[in-house]
Amino acid sequence: MISVGGIGRAFHSAAGELGMLTTSRLIVDEVFAAAGEPGIVELRATLGRRYAVLDAVAAARLAGSPTPAPGPEAVATALRGATSLLVVGVEADALDALLPLLGGTRLGVLAVSELEVDWARCAASYGAATEVVPAADWARWAGRRAALLTFLYGRRGAATFVVPAWLRVSGPDVRTLFRTVLGWDVLGRPPDVYPRWLAETTVRDFSTVVGDA
Repeated sequence: MISVGGIGRAFHSAAGELGMLTTSRLIVDEVFAAAGEPGIVELRATLGRRYAVLDAVAAARLAGSPTPAPGPEAVATALRGATSLLVVGVEADALDALLPLLGGTRLGVLAVSELEVDWARCAASYGAATEVVPAADWARWAGRRAALLTFLYGRRGAATFVVPAWLRVSGPDVRTLFRTVLGWDVLGRPPDVYPRWLAETTVRDFSTVVGDA
């Protein structure tokens, strides 16, 4: 038997610093290794409606198509020419793959989350030069060679799902402030259940969207 209650606490604790998708992939892999498909069915039935990304990753595992780590190459291409990158939200697997492709690009992480995050520890995991950016300072990162990036968790038509922190920076003028406003769809499918902990927005927020629709 798996301790679904314990898994729920672990997910909530880890997702703030690792990201919803990264944490979901780790947990689904561990549960599958320990309890097989019955464990995934139990996980989804118990925690799926609370955590939509976890539910989507679990469903993909049951369908025989485990959710892969996000590929960074198209994102790195879209960011070519940017000398600074401000990231809204965290996905450890995605950022770990992307950052080696960005050379000397200055990196900042916006310190806003609905979940508990030790921002200094989170930023340090991407290199000592990574900056923690307070909510009030995000516009200072704008410029003609600056990029703004957030993670998308699936799309349904023009609708897409983002961390609520994105709503603190998005608006009609943002695309004029940055060279690139990039949405990286790391989930590749819309959630099957109501996406608690996420917010709905539109792909029109972004100058570039990367990832499977």
